[in-house]
Amino acid sequence: MAKNKKISQPVIETALPIKPFQINPYLVLSLLGVLVFISYSLVWDNGLVWDDEIYILLNDNVKDFNLKGIFTDFAAGNYHPLTMLSLAIDYTIAGKSPSVYHFTNIIFHILNSWLVFIIFQKLRQSFNVSILSALLFAIHPLHVESVAWAAERKDVLYTFFLLLSLINYLKFDDSNSKKYYVYSILFFLASCLSKGMAVVLPALLIITDLWMLKKPLKPALLINKIPYFVLTLIFAYIATTAQKDAGADASQVISDAYTPFERVQMVAFAFLFYWVKTFFPINLLPFYPYPTKIDGAMPSVYASALVGIVIFTVLVWWLGRKKPKVFWAAAFFLIAVSTVLQVFPVGSAVVADRYYYLSSIGPLFLIASVLARFIDKSSLGYIVSGLIIVILSVMSFFQVGHWKNGFTLFKPAEKFYPASPMVLSNIGWYYLAQKDFVTTKKYMLAADGNNFQNADVCRTIGSILIDEGDYKGALEYLRKSEQFLPKNNRVYWLMSLAYYKSNDFDNAMKFNLIATKNDPDNAEYLITQGSILMGQKKYDAARAVFDSIIKKDPKNWDAHLNRALSFGLEGDAAREVRDLEALIAKNPQFMPAYKNIGISFINTGSDSKAIEFWQRAAVYDTTGDFEYNIGVNYAIRNNAQLAREWHTKAARKGKKEAIEALKVKQP
Repeated sequence: MAKNKKISQPVIETALPIKPFQINPYLVLSLLGVLVFISYSLVWDNGLVWDDEIYILLNDNVKDFNLKGIFTDFAAGNYHPLTMLSLAIDYTIAGKSPSVYHFTNIIFHILNSWLVFIIFQKLRQSFNVSILSALLFAIHPLHVESVAWAAERKDVLYTFFLLLSLINYLKFDDSNSKKYYVYSILFFLASCLSKGMAVVLPALLIITDLWMLKKPLKPALLINKIPYFVLTLIFAYIATTAQKDAGADASQVISDAYTPFERVQMVAFAFLFYWVKTFFPINLLPFYPYPTKIDGAMPSVYASALVGIVIFTVLVWWLGRKKPKVFWAAAFFLIAVSTVLQVFPVGSAVVADRYYYLSSIGPLFLIASVLARFIDKSSLGYIVSGLIIVILSVMSFFQVGHWKNGFTLFKPAEKFYPASPMVLSNIGWYYLAQKDFVTTKKYMLAADGNNFQNADVCRTIGSILIDEGDYKGALEYLRKSEQFLPKNNRVYWLMSLAYYKSNDFDNAMKFNLIATKNDPDNAEYLITQGSILMGQKKYDAARAVFDSIIKKDPKNWDAHLNRALSFGLEGDAAREVRDLEALIAKNPQFMPAYKNIGISFINTGSDSKAIEFWQRAAVYDTTGDFEYNIGVNYAIRNNAQLAREWHTKAARKGKKEAIEALKVKQP
């Protein structure tokens, strides 16, 4: 019997599925960190600009780490105590130094980019989609405003907590563990306490349930959102109250300036603006004003936006039928940006780069999905994706440089909006910081001339006019400032100063009392009050004011100086001299004391004593003022040789009057 032969079967090789490229999530965090630090490397040369002064440098709650004020006061029309707390911590560490504020913003931005990656991994998107979404979020130029601007800490902070809330909600959905649900609500509360725009989260959770987690639309889907909606209603009310309190609610102004149909056009324009800038992030500006009507008509781009909205809607519907994530991405953007689409006008900008920060996750996810699909089909996809990342990183690098100071930030905007009061005034603030008062006045007058009803602009003009000696003109602008928002107690002090310099002491005291009542410990206001009392010849009362200042601050040299002056005005020159000598002993480099004591000696005929003190002052003085005054004194006493010697010394220090005096031929 023949043996059965074993028939060999052909070996069929089956290809193992190719796993998508993945790396450890913490390596992703490191990659994002390196990329962000490179893209934002110019930020270390940047100062504090624009609203940084209001939020940080002039904010007593931040500077004094006043926890009660941080959690109970509105700040520039917003209630965001956690943001203010974070700025207070930075101020405690670094004071006015900008680096720490920038560093903190960058760290939060890196973490937010990483959380974007984590979210899409939790939503079971591919690694390529997740990492590309995170990379695009990290380096998109439209995010520079939110990161490079210290005052926009609120953007990076509220987004940080909101994304953590979303992640914990996804963990709750995946595990049904109640602790993640509680964590999600607590993080949402923290987000609302960082910026009012966080109130959009409940709607974002619903669309995520529907189009990413594929849940059916049932009442049960809404029940677990109730705590979120309660917080939304509370913080929406607080945000509205804060805006009205600061005069930032522009509803009435916009309603008066534009018809309902024109406002619809502006909403359409604002919506499409961010999508266009997603793909073409060029000519990014700190401010985009409401449109200027030409012959009563809106610019044509606003009418075109209505057509664009129709095309956009049809495209999203057509693509989203088969790919629900398209619906999710478009809805995510719309919901996240809805509070600032100017349906209910707030502020004076129709759009702003910072409004794109959270809402960008939708559009950037779509771009990442397209690139990931390209990568799956061809290795060329890696090259294209890498090229896009590099280009956007370079664009962000240069955009960061615009935030160096007020001039580099707003000067490019002047080219696009040369009549915008916001642009003009901010360039004016820059020149004010440089003490270029002539150019400051030029820009502020231009801003005010364009019907910019802004208290700070009018106050600044009034202050400059006081320095120029135009007290009547100063009072005109200060009265305007008093009518506008934001209210500033300094206006009343400046009005008292203008009246004082006009010798109208009664009105000066009237407004000074308002200022000191509102801010009773302000030494500057109190010194002016003492000066007014001296103008009224109430010397004892004036000295009581100066003494109160000195008691609180023994090194307030201006109070010492004015107290001494009160004796001189009263006719007690000897007591004035004694007080000034004591002041000079305490502070040998306080130049005004030398000036006053010299004048006092000259008035009593003691020219040699005046010259003695002025010579001592000249050692510290760099302006040549004291050498010049000595020369004038000698010239009056017909000592031409000594006059010329001292004028020569003053001229060496650049004193213009001394240089001119030396040109005069001596007899």
